[in-house]
Amino acid sequence: MHRIAVAVFLFCGALGAQDKDEGNSSSSLTPFEKAELRRLLDLDLRDLSNTPIRGVLGFEQEYWRNPASVHVIRPDDVSLNGHVLMVDSFRNVAGMYVTRGVGYDDFVTMRNFSGSATEKFLTMVDGREVLQMMGGTINWTTEDVPLEILNRVEIIRGPGASIWGTNAVSGVINVVTKHAGDTQGNSVRLLIEDDGTFLGEYVHGGQLSEDSFYRVWLRDQEYSEGELMSGLPARDDGYARKAGFRYDKELGMDLDLTIAGGFATRRVDHILDLTARLFVYNPADPTTPLPVALVAPALIPASWQAVAVPGQTVSALGLPRYQNYEEMPQDASHLRAKLSGITDGDLEWSLAGYAELYDTTLGHVGHGWEREEFDLDFKANKPIGDHHHLAFGLSARHVSLDVNEVATAPWRFTAFDASTGTFRDDVPILDYGSSPTSFTRYAGFVQDSIDLDDRTILSLGAKFEDSDLSGSSIQPGARLSYTLDDQNILWGAYSRAYRQASLVERYTKVSYGRLWNHPLVPNQWTTMDFEADPTLDDERMDAFELGWRNRLQENLLLELSLYHYDTKDAVFSGPPIYSTSDVCTKGAELTFDYSPSA
Repeated sequence: MHRIAVAVFLFCGALGAQDKDEGNSSSSLTPFEKAELRRLLDLDLRDLSNTPIRGVLGFEQEYWRNPASVHVIRPDDVSLNGHVLMVDSFRNVAGMYVTRGVGYDDFVTMRNFSGSATEKFLTMVDGREVLQMMGGTINWTTEDVPLEILNRVEIIRGPGASIWGTNAVSGVINVVTKHAGDTQGNSVRLLIEDDGTFLGEYVHGGQLSEDSFYRVWLRDQEYSEGELMSGLPARDDGYARKAGFRYDKELGMDLDLTIAGGFATRRVDHILDLTARLFVYNPADPTTPLPVALVAPALIPASWQAVAVPGQTVSALGLPRYQNYEEMPQDASHLRAKLSGITDGDLEWSLAGYAELYDTTLGHVGHGWEREEFDLDFKANKPIGDHHHLAFGLSARHVSLDVNEVATAPWRFTAFDASTGTFRDDVPILDYGSSPTSFTRYAGFVQDSIDLDDRTILSLGAKFEDSDLSGSSIQPGARLSYTLDDQNILWGAYSRAYRQASLVERYTKVSYGRLWNHPLVPNQWTTMDFEADPTLDDERMDAFELGWRNRLQENLLLELSLYHYDTKDAVFSGPPIYSTSDVCTKGAELTFDYSPSA
């Protein structure tokens, strides 16, 4: 902090001296610098230490200098735009897609198709990786933080694998919370919607000594029940409650300690539509079975009749509606500790350790798991001479799972299970079986940013990984930025990134229906499944990007980003198999940011 304060005062002093030399004219500053100075003057001293972007090159740099499509969300961007949660504000970012299927879950996609699973970007919360290995998804309810403690969200669109590694395919979301010293006193935030949805947050911060600070916080979310398109109740009411703490202490002139943790619990129900899950074998076209409800309703099992919705039909065929509601409890907790500092040789470093416990049950599909995770992460960067800035790091991660599955009530009738060759009444929808439950990953990265001249910066780097899931991989990247003039910056990038198949895709058999009167099992029910594929390779993407950033004036910023993605072995999951294919994606994003002058 002391070095940052001195640097800021020297920076402002230099600007003042330069301004005096120019006859008190601000024309010596570029529009980029004017905008940055205006923003800095609005911040308190401690906030100045957290304003640059770290996620692109591995060291802190003003966001407008970064050779990538970068968007920064700060607390005011959430509240002043009428959003309630951090994830809601992603809707204001080019290339981001946010949908909500039920009252308590948001689905986010970056430069890709929107959906409920396999988000192909990496999300970090204070350095902690939060992507779920099982389904390849992120639980935003669990990972969101109170607005009062949010410092910023760095959204880097486009691959960031050369620093962040596997799953940083479409981009990276880096959530950074405030130093405990920035949240002193008490803060209360209450929101009530007209449908009864409620959000309450309380943050308390205090000072233990001259160089140590703490905070504790609580959050309560109450979800009101929505309505399905059919007019039926969605049964998506429930609650999510969270608590957390953070302790920051300055151990020395350039040595800091952070200890933080949190706990989250959620209790909601979830619906599974079972309308088109029972079929009769069609000898005229074996690939197109017929719905039992239309051709032989007498065959419908009693357990299925118990979840029928009276008077409701689906589709033009008039299929009777069947729906099953089950509880979906989730509990999560984590603890992290971090040492960070700067040596006399200007080596900026950090060593962080994380422990996490996550327990969830997807009652509607009878699938649950408990995950224990331990991470150790070291990062450092150092300027070398006048033209190089080297960033590097090492990390280790160990995950263990305890998976359980049961057949939900509607599916508890006898059917022939082809995978075991037996008749069973306990076949679950998702069956992880005896698949691996322990995974270890080791990784390292190195990145060198080279000032070729006063206008041009070239950055070269790669991430090296070895994991039980994906084997060994190298993910290289190169970025080039060129300052055309005081108002324009051009940049280009090449990256290779890998997306790791989720544990559901790789190891979990899906039993999605039942078939009556299959020729091999006449006059009996047979399970309809598609098997997992343990041989699935990681999706590999080669990405090419071009960008132009123009600051016409202090309060107007224009950005254009072009991208071309070549993806090999992209996974499509659907009955009856998981299949892979090669995909080419092209896109462009044009954004502008205008702030009326004061």
